[in-house]
Amino acid sequence: MKKVSTALVLIIIFCFEASSGTLKSHKAIIKKAIALHKKLENNHQWTITGASNQGNEIFIREFGRGPKTVLIIGGIHGDEPASVISVIKLAKYLEKNPAVLKNRTVLIPCLNPDGLQIGTRTNGNQIDINRNYPSSTWSSDFIKSYNNSGPEPVSEPETLTAVEAINTYLPALVIQIHQPFGAIYPDKNTPLLIAEKMSEITGYPVLEDIGYPTPGSLGSFVAEHKNKIMCITYELGRIDREPDYDAVTGSLIEAINFP
Repeated sequence: MKKVSTALVLIIIFCFEASSGTLKSHKAIIKKAIALHKKLENNHQWTITGASNQGNEIFIREFGRGPKTVLIIGGIHGDEPASVISVIKLAKYLEKNPAVLKNRTVLIPCLNPDGLQIGTRTNGNQIDINRNYPSSTWSSDFIKSYNNSGPEPVSEPETLTAVEAINTYLPALVIQIHQPFGAIYPDKNTPLLIAEKMSEITGYPVLEDIGYPTPGSLGSFVAEHKNKIMCITYELGRIDREPDYDAVTGSLIEAINFP
């Protein structure tokens, strides 16, 4: 009986320490993302394209020229910090290697700066931005509080910022970066070959469906756009681990330069 009790205690301690380690790692990555995003304020090459519920700035930047435009958005959910870092890392690479681009690229590193600051999926108004888009699938119903879709579509300034960017730039492709499923999800408008090339670089599998409904999501809005915009949902891995940013950058450039 004593042995069983000791084993049970050890299991509990192990689980607690593992959980604490995961939380600590996640917080450290969030802190890193906040610091990198903060630096954009003093870089005149980044412009302000909108503001959050709490007045935090949403930055945007253009790179390159070409017949098509690709819009890449990170930080839609504030507790997915590697998505923010990935977009900023891509920007730094493009600063040094502008000739690599064959198409114009527009970057929004963090659409949800309020959520990033406090480490939550939702924005400062406790709304899930990725359930707040004006698509036919939008619904006021939600089960989990972190999927609160808001009182109506585009009720949130962050959502409006993304919608305006899409309608202004009319991109051929939108790539939204998330965590933690470690997979690449091209929509029905997107040639499978693009996602497969990204997969070859990162090792992330190409999957057809995320496995649960996402009403009012950015992907559903883009899929219904009159311009028939392509969309890739790019899911990085676990929130408490950083991905291979070089591989992520390489895969994004591969997508940007699609024929």
